[in-house]
Amino acid sequence: MRTTFPKPPAVPTWLLRFVLHDVDTDTVLGDLEETYVHLCGSYSVREARRWYWSQVLRSVPAFFIRSFYWMTLMIRHYAKISLRTMRKQAGYTAVNVFGLAVAIAICLLIFLFIRDEFTFDRFHTERDRIFQVERAYYHPDGSLRAQSVNGPGVLRAAMLEELPDVAHAVRVTYGEQDYFVRVGETATEERILFTDADAFEVFTFPFKQGNPATALQQPDGIVLTEALAKKHFGDEDPFGQTVQLHLGGAYQDFTVTGVMYDIPSNSTLQFAAAVEVNRAIEVGPILREIWDSWSLSYFRTFVLLDENAQEATAEAKLPAFTEKYRGNELTTLRERYDWGSDGLPMSYVYEPLTALHFSNYSTPTYSYILGGIALAILLIACINFMTLAIGRSASRGREIGVRKVVGAQRRQLMGQFWGEAMLMSAVALILGMTLAYLLLPAFNGLADKNLSFAAGNPWGLVLVLAGLMFGTGLIAGSYPAVVLSAFRPVETLKNKLRLSGSNMFTKTLIVVQFALTVFLVASTLVMVQQLNFIRTTDLGFNTDQVVVLPTQGQDGLEIAQRVRQQLQTDPRIVDVVATGILPGYRGSTGVGFEHEGVSYNINLFSVETNYLDFFDLELAAGRNFDPNLTTDTSNVILVNETLLETFGIDDPLGKEIPGFGFMDPPPIIAGVVKDFTYQALYQEQQPMLMTLESFWGFEYVFVRIAPTDIPGSMAAIEAAWGDAAPTVPWKYSFLDDEMQRVYEADQRWARIVRYAAFIAIVIACLGLLGLAALTVAARTKEIGIRKVLGASASRVVVLISKDFLWLVGIGVVIATPVAYYVMAGWLENFEFRIMLGPWLFVGAGLLAIAVAFVTVSYQSLKAAHADPVKSLRYE
Repeated sequence: MRTTFPKPPAVPTWLLRFVLHDVDTDTVLGDLEETYVHLCGSYSVREARRWYWSQVLRSVPAFFIRSFYWMTLMIRHYAKISLRTMRKQAGYTAVNVFGLAVAIAICLLIFLFIRDEFTFDRFHTERDRIFQVERAYYHPDGSLRAQSVNGPGVLRAAMLEELPDVAHAVRVTYGEQDYFVRVGETATEERILFTDADAFEVFTFPFKQGNPATALQQPDGIVLTEALAKKHFGDEDPFGQTVQLHLGGAYQDFTVTGVMYDIPSNSTLQFAAAVEVNRAIEVGPILREIWDSWSLSYFRTFVLLDENAQEATAEAKLPAFTEKYRGNELTTLRERYDWGSDGLPMSYVYEPLTALHFSNYSTPTYSYILGGIALAILLIACINFMTLAIGRSASRGREIGVRKVVGAQRRQLMGQFWGEAMLMSAVALILGMTLAYLLLPAFNGLADKNLSFAAGNPWGLVLVLAGLMFGTGLIAGSYPAVVLSAFRPVETLKNKLRLSGSNMFTKTLIVVQFALTVFLVASTLVMVQQLNFIRTTDLGFNTDQVVVLPTQGQDGLEIAQRVRQQLQTDPRIVDVVATGILPGYRGSTGVGFEHEGVSYNINLFSVETNYLDFFDLELAAGRNFDPNLTTDTSNVILVNETLLETFGIDDPLGKEIPGFGFMDPPPIIAGVVKDFTYQALYQEQQPMLMTLESFWGFEYVFVRIAPTDIPGSMAAIEAAWGDAAPTVPWKYSFLDDEMQRVYEADQRWARIVRYAAFIAIVIACLGLLGLAALTVAARTKEIGIRKVLGASASRVVVLISKDFLWLVGIGVVIATPVAYYVMAGWLENFEFRIMLGPWLFVGAGLLAIAVAFVTVSYQSLKAAHADPVKSLRYE
């Protein structure tokens, strides 16, 4: 028979102390063990052990309740002390809270921007199966040479026939410009999408009315967005109603077969209405001739892969497909580049839909830059908090010493300091959210976005808010929590601490703070200078007082002639001309051809005979078009100097462009126009020719007016336009404004960085102002003695300011090479750009030093003009 029993499990003493609060734990544990032994004799040991643990653990809920209670008391205690400290030092609290609130507001706004950028096209249900078909050109070593997104319309049918992995293939194009949509007498200019009937089975654009699968099956069907339907029909039901679309120079009737909900702002495809793709053939005369040709590059083609298809397997079939349908092009490319490798010099590839925004329309670099700006401003605000905490450290030294003497542990002091930082961060978060909400409309206008706090996943925003509050609190409160809590009680009570703004850590923080600020200021100066250079650069032709009138696909040559005839006696009208190209565009509207194994692209201008005179263009050789020679219409061209250099033509007059067979018969060069910058300044000068023949159509009529009576001139032009083109709605702009729109994105970034630099300077100076005040307070007696001994106010200002200004100077030295490197990379985007001279960075540094000097001098002058008797009584 068993006389000894297993020992009861060892119970952690800390557990009993909490669950059996204010009770003799030894007595309780002895009673439990005695009962345990008794039970072991009556029941199995397993059952006895189970009873034992149930008795020990049954008070564990009380442990959690008690822990929560003590934690609540601790938080309440810390909060009371924090509020008292904040109220006592209201000035420093205001500086910290305001700086943190502004920084948090900036971070929230930039988070919305970055979230929008990185969630493009992710609302489509089948987004992981949708790909854009692109052509990739390779070097013989396999590296990517170039990529083309546009392709022929016949590509769709070929892929559906040859590639079983392709469930759907759709073509999309917007045409060359926006189109007028009219209901009754009301016409608005809208972006129209030309696409295949099954497009809405590929893309997820929810319909409010109509069937997405059949909405575009009828040739005259049109699908409107909810906003466009509201604009034209108000509260009336638009479904089945007639809408007129201006195509091919005249309004044509369409029937509303569907109404979509408004398209999200983070969609690559943006349009107000959609029609069947074959209606695009009416946009330009040249499309009718090459509509079914593989040489046409007018559409973007999207495919929806079968749900069982794998991307890698499906893409592996594209080289064979390319060989079959683009064999002639591949042969030419192999000969041109002495192709000796096994791969293809060109092949179709699949580009994921979710990657299109950054690969074709935007760049993540701007998002990273904005994120860096937000973090820099937040870091500057946190540095303010830490530097002011260091400055106040001496005044809180005795508080820390007393707390330690009466038994406070270091972790409790750390909790107190971090608690103060968290409370201040929470207040700043509330103010920052309010500021962000109020500033959101202005930021949307600045960034050309339609951002909203309600859009996207709300939990992501909640996590960002929590991260901002806790992250800011942890960073901002790190120095007082870690360093101040480690002070020895004897030193603090004897007031031996000497930290007030003079230690190395404080100096480092000030250097980092102003290095970030100078970087933003220097970047702003470079951007502003480059954009001013673009705006004032001599383009080589006259753009002053030129009114631009789009012809909306109608024959602009006839319209220009009728407008010119009606206005020829008006002294306010200088000249009228029709053309097919709007100067200042970013891209190419040329024709490509092969010559001796080399691919060339020539930008082709359809013009009138007075085009050179209209824009004050100069001839380097030869003659202008002669309106009296009928042969000039189809057999004579003018070229620019770059074209001669490209083809190596020394004596061009009377010669043909080698290999140029796009025009039949081949044209003869009659004159050479001096180079002028007809494209955006991002691009280098390209070959260009002018012809009187209409290839792309005369899409624009230009009217140059005298600067004396602009309102009267515009009224006269509008009246003449109504008679000359009664079916084309009146719409105008000025050429210099149109050319500046090319640089809107860069101008937006310049404004964003400019505002960021201003905010950074304000926040940095707020911190410097507070730290200077603390420094002056710590040196009050010294300043009083110096004044009694005869020191002037200027000497006192220099005494206080020099300790800060040399730190700002170090920040300037650190920031300058970084700003130079980053801005040199940004300027690489421009073919025509400024030279980065040292004065830009010297100016940024001097500005930072001047602002810092004014900030510190304010506190220094207050101390210098104080009564020295009161200063000597200080402490």
